[in-house]
Amino acid sequence: MKRFIVTRLDKRHKGHNQFSHYIVPVWSSQLADKLEYFKWRTWCWDMWGPGIEREEAITWGSDYYQVVRWAWHTDERQKRLYFATEKELNWFVLTWSSE
Repeated sequence: MKRFIVTRLDKRHKGHNQFSHYIVPVWSSQLADKLEYFKWRTWCWDMWGPGIEREEAITWGSDYYQVVRWAWHTDERQKRLYFATEKELNWFVLTWSSE
C-alpha cells in the first residue's frame, strides 16, 4: 500500500524557488495513519535539524538563499512535507517507503 505521494514542484507551486519536491501522506481513517505524518516530521527534524513552515520559508527565502533543507505545510485538508533537493527526498523515500 502506498504511504505517500511525491510531487515535483514547478512554477505552478508555492515554494518552487526553495523546494524541489513535496510529499503528501495517503491516509485511511485510522488515527495511527494520521499520526505517522508527525513521525515523519520528527524524523526530518532529527536528520536535518529544525525545519520551518512553508510560508515562512517562502517569505525568508529567495532564489539565492536556501533557508532550510525541509519544511512542512498543514491546513484542514492537506499535510505536506517539502524537501529542498532530491537528495533529501531520496533519503526520506528510502527510509519510509520500506517500513
